[in-house]
Amino acid sequence: MMTRDLDKILTPQIKSEGVRYDKMTVIDGNVKVLTDSSVNHVSITEGKAVVSAVSQDAANIGLGYIRQLQVYFDGSVPVCEFDYFSPALKYRGFMIDVCRHFVPVDELKRIIGLMADIGYNTFQWHLTDDQAWRFPVDGYPLIEKISTKRDNDEYENVKFCYEGMYTDSDLRDVVSFCTSRGITVVPEIDVPGHATALLAAYPIFGCTGRILNVQRKWGIFKDVLNPASKELWVFLDAVISKLCSIFPGHYIHIGGDECPYDQWEQNPDCLSLMKEQGLGSASELQGYFTSRLASVVSSHGKRAMGWDEVVDSPSIDKSVVVMSWRGLDGARIATSRGHNVILCPQQGMYFDKGYTEDDFEPRQWGTYSVKDSFDIDLFMKELEPERRALIIGAQCNVFSERMRSGREMEYMMFPRAFALSDNMCLGDDRVWEKTLSRREAVRDLCWKLNIVCSPASWEAKSSGVMKVQVI
Repeated sequence: MMTRDLDKILTPQIKSEGVRYDKMTVIDGNVKVLTDSSVNHVSITEGKAVVSAVSQDAANIGLGYIRQLQVYFDGSVPVCEFDYFSPALKYRGFMIDVCRHFVPVDELKRIIGLMADIGYNTFQWHLTDDQAWRFPVDGYPLIEKISTKRDNDEYENVKFCYEGMYTDSDLRDVVSFCTSRGITVVPEIDVPGHATALLAAYPIFGCTGRILNVQRKWGIFKDVLNPASKELWVFLDAVISKLCSIFPGHYIHIGGDECPYDQWEQNPDCLSLMKEQGLGSASELQGYFTSRLASVVSSHGKRAMGWDEVVDSPSIDKSVVVMSWRGLDGARIATSRGHNVILCPQQGMYFDKGYTEDDFEPRQWGTYSVKDSFDIDLFMKELEPERRALIIGAQCNVFSERMRSGREMEYMMFPRAFALSDNMCLGDDRVWEKTLSRREAVRDLCWKLNIVCSPASWEAKSSGVMKVQVI
């Protein structure tokens, strides 16, 4: 029997080395899980398997190893045993943008399933943006009628809509699937900016009241939500209530990124609200908006997350978890104020960027290789221990402006997600040569799962558009 060391197959990298096998078996779901162990260990014997782990989260990684082996060996698994690492980060996330281009439920499940198998435990679902609002809200029928679709003007003399929406049943289906794989879902509504799709249906929520179309282009747009609108806050409470009734996780992401202040600085109601609240700038008004919406989230028993622009305001609700995406300055500011932080700097953590600078490779806004995702420092040793302890995890993000299909998304995510898993799960114990030795196995696993895996170089230099060093 031709065999391969299991440490050259499994992701994240296992602790044991040189694990070989000379016998195969079928376990047919006969897997026992123990979560009170002092070590993490997988033992596969004739017809059964035991996962012993220090926690349920660590046990889920062990179960992922078994699923990888079942795929890799076409339903059978090798009789073997091995130790593996406890995950270095508690929160190991990935975000998928379904607004710029819609991702059907079956495709989401295919991607989520693989991400769960290789060590990820959180899926952030970017459900609203300028180009679409992807779920219904009770009492607001124009969202489904207007906000879920946009005109497509790519063809001359042909007019058609690009559209897509997840029903309540779809949302629950994805949540159920994720739960079965040890994945927590974090739904995101992006407000107060990136809200054109919502304003197209309900202009009363905006600062001008003018009629808008759902955006067909990508970018940052001046039309934003009006923090002084009473109707808006009734709506936002309904949205948060809806999300909390469907998503059982601890977090609701409330966006907060790239919000222009032009309209706030000219709108009489916004100016009146700023005076009433003693706010000296539009940045402080965004802080007011963030804290008020975080309070709504808290009233429904959840905790708010936001992109790092939320700490551009001098003060926001301390309960807000900050996602540092523009680099690490957001994390530095947030931890200095006592906020928990998720690191997702675009330098190596944004999988919509290209792998290489080759002309035949898809890319946007710079390139970052597989090794860049492996190398990036997710532990911020520059900080004193008290502030470093506030960093609860990391996340890769996939924005879909240039990904029109799930296949294109898969190409951009894999194999980078494998290398980043080693980074998130092993921390300082990761070894690039060991990760690189699994390149063939990564390709084979993806192929067997009917998932596209990019053949791009794993060690290509990043472009000069964005430097690999995070500042």
